[in-house]
Amino acid sequence: MVILLVSTCLLVLLTQCLLCLISKKYLVALYAVCYSVPFFGLISCLWGETVTLWPIGDYAFYLDDILVFRLSLVWFLGVAGGFIGYLLSLLVPARSLDSQRETFFSALDFKLAGAIFLGLSVFFISFRLVNANALLESFAGVESVVVFSIIAILALAFSYPSRWMFFVSGALVISYCVANAMTGDRDFVVLVVASVLGLLFRYNQYIKLKALLFVAVFMALLLVSGVVVSMSRMDVDLTSDNITQYLLFNSWNAIILPLVQQLTSFWDGEHLRYGQTYLDMFLSLAPSPIYTALGMEKPIMVDNPALWYYITGLGGIHVSGVAFENFGLFGVFLNGFISVCFLRLIDSRCREDDFLRIFLYMLCAASVMHWVWYGEIYLLNSLVFYVMALGLFFTMKLVRVLK
Repeated sequence: MVILLVSTCLLVLLTQCLLCLISKKYLVALYAVCYSVPFFGLISCLWGETVTLWPIGDYAFYLDDILVFRLSLVWFLGVAGGFIGYLLSLLVPARSLDSQRETFFSALDFKLAGAIFLGLSVFFISFRLVNANALLESFAGVESVVVFSIIAILALAFSYPSRWMFFVSGALVISYCVANAMTGDRDFVVLVVASVLGLLFRYNQYIKLKALLFVAVFMALLLVSGVVVSMSRMDVDLTSDNITQYLLFNSWNAIILPLVQQLTSFWDGEHLRYGQTYLDMFLSLAPSPIYTALGMEKPIMVDNPALWYYITGLGGIHVSGVAFENFGLFGVFLNGFISVCFLRLIDSRCREDDFLRIFLYMLCAASVMHWVWYGEIYLLNSLVFYVMALGLFFTMKLVRVLK
């Protein structure tokens, strides 16, 4: 049964990725792959008698272990829910694009706000370059704001292309990656992923097979660089054996370990929170100073959103674990279904100068990896930033009108 479930999961995942590539829905494919990566240790059941989820500690299981079946079932329900959601989305008629459609905001509103995003990005990147090892905890609190600000500049460059905009946005991305890697942090990966997907989204009519192969090679190199940075941060020798092990088993795999504990201890449903965790996510969206001013404790902290279900030494919990904690196996299926339906809605056609859609798309792309790692709170944070950005654009419009 386990072998059948794992084989079915792989087939569903490959089919969905192939359909996404054919239809150029790269954001949905990214989510499907990121969702499945922590379960890839189960694939060893196809040729061996044991599966290894994490090489450190006692995380090797025999095929007759009930836990292997439970993990396989959770993986299957997640990818099946996403696949059904994607298939149903294909029944929705394609939206026709009107290049003459009027918009509430003008390009100048976006560009004026872009100057503010540029200033924020330059300030914090300079701070990290100069003080790479100082006040990192303070900087971590605004890490997402910096990434999202750079994404706003990139979206401007894609929507209103010019040599100067491409140069500035490219310089910001490279500078941020260097500053981030200097501290041993791998979060620069999400910015690069969002940049690449935003480029594919904006120019999807020009993307051919050769371009996708080039992107695939680039993504592989990006993965290796993230692993190397992680090993350097943990003072691990950069030998070929160590690099191979960390490529096969890295922190992406470790986020499945809380799920292992959940499936071991709470299979019968006595753990169910019936949405409490999701409610806590919504209640944690306001900036931390507001909670401090009101004398309240923030339900979920930004520095470790998985603290509500934490295993010492690990920093995350797979998104299926969040769903299982709240609604059991049905929650796992429903989570995959809703997530893919949402991303399919975001990953739709856009006009060449549709800045708001490109901006939203790239924000979601930057959130996917953390979303899978910690749960939906990172996606919610990106949407909150989007709403705040709309407020900034509206302010710029008012300033222009009142002059």
